[in-house]
Amino acid sequence: MPKSSAKKAGQGTKVVAVTLGDPQGIGPEVVAKSVALHSPAGSLVIVGERRFFPGRSIRVIEDVRLARPGETALLEVPAKGAAVDPSFSWVRAAVELGRQGCVQAVVTGPVRKEKWLASGLPYRGHTDYLATVARGGPPAMFFWSPGLKVALFTHHLPLREVFGQLEPRRIAAFVRGVDAELRRLFARGFTYLFSGFNPHAGEGGHLGSEELDCILPAMDDLRRDIPVAGMFPPDVVFAKARFLEGAVVIAWTHDQGLIPFKLLHSSDGVQLTLGLPFVRTSPVHGTAVDIAGRGIADPTSMLAAIRLAEALIP
Repeated sequence: MPKSSAKKAGQGTKVVAVTLGDPQGIGPEVVAKSVALHSPAGSLVIVGERRFFPGRSIRVIEDVRLARPGETALLEVPAKGAAVDPSFSWVRAAVELGRQGCVQAVVTGPVRKEKWLASGLPYRGHTDYLATVARGGPPAMFFWSPGLKVALFTHHLPLREVFGQLEPRRIAAFVRGVDAELRRLFARGFTYLFSGFNPHAGEGGHLGSEELDCILPAMDDLRRDIPVAGMFPPDVVFAKARFLEGAVVIAWTHDQGLIPFKLLHSSDGVQLTLGLPFVRTSPVHGTAVDIAGRGIADPTSMLAAIRLAEALIP
């Protein structure tokens, strides 16, 4: 574990920690490319190992408090034990720094969930691990881009288990939590568009009752204090949201929300985890092991994740 202190680095300087992700994927490459293109507004601290930056001039620090304003430095964190996936060691160190207030934002490179599980970890990825430090409830997966914003009601859940999650009170509580976090982070209000759950939004109950029994009652409850634009069929709602200023789509499953989002914003999209005591962002792509080591990975989403993290630090 790296040396740290409850005292923030740089005497008030904004500090962003960036983890490298799976060492066998494109994470180290897109991080290296991003920091070469980016001038930090505060301090940028890469959490990983020096071996991933051969031939690059980068200062290695042993304590995050030594990070200088306007500098990109490396906090070296070796993996603890042969069975521990290095990407988890780096995430654990960065999250601990965020929890202690030593850094104000954490940007995570992509990891391979199956490697975490194979090494005996009880987490299916970043979001599961971040739940251990979340404030007052499970964290929410939110996806930001200049042209589309999506909140996922469920994420890494088998489809057969989603039906049991659709309860009016649970939906309303989720949206209120998302709205409170977005207002806190962006200092502005948003309008919510609800995707239908079934094709054609259920066609008045002829193609499923989830809209009538669960979604519409939650929307009626929310309208008392949150801007709600309406519910639209899943094949329409994303197109409508793109032309409504400040729109956020509430999607019910991982793929319902992310297929259109990644199709439209795979390069400039960012995942933003809501409900944490620090800002956390990540690129929207995976490890892409098929192109790792070839030098052709696109760093645009990682760069957007770093810039959004900096912008959201109070």
